[in-house]
Amino acid sequence: MLCLTAFENSLFPLLSLEPTRVSAGEFWRLFTANLVHFGWVHTLMNAAALLLCALAFFTEYSFKKFSLLLLWCCAGVGVGIYLLNPEYSPYAGLSGAVHGLIVTGLLLTRTYPIWIRVLALGLVIAKLVQENSAGYEATDLQALLPVAVAVESHLYGAVAGLVFVAIDWLLQRFKRNV
Repeated sequence: MLCLTAFENSLFPLLSLEPTRVSAGEFWRLFTANLVHFGWVHTLMNAAALLLCALAFFTEYSFKKFSLLLLWCCAGVGVGIYLLNPEYSPYAGLSGAVHGLIVTGLLLTRTYPIWIRVLALGLVIAKLVQENSAGYEATDLQALLPVAVAVESHLYGAVAGLVFVAIDWLLQRFKRNV
């Protein structure tokens, strides 16, 4: 992400999510839009969130499983924005996928006591409800970014994380029964 931001002027137009270009067959944008950002502040906020999330929940995951989870959440956000919020054109940023990582981490980790995980999950749900309610304005974050915060992406990422947990649970049950 840091390298992509360093070459933002030439790479952003090729990697950000623009619905008309996705419709024309540039499907990679559903994934790559999560890796490009609207400047250094946006990049550093998302990189810090990704790092903290990885350290808090995924240190025991294999690189393969963590990469699959991250790609899944990126795809969920990309498809959600493409289908439901084409007004975000171009769309860029990793915060939606990070929300998916947070939900997955809280549901799958055994590192923290259940009451802490339930409380944190409740706070995440409350945040998602608040920021997706009519009249919500992301004024604090908005002041740091040159574009509107795409709060719907946080919801799409959280849903992708929840689906990942459900699939993981089903696969674990299948493995036990075989």
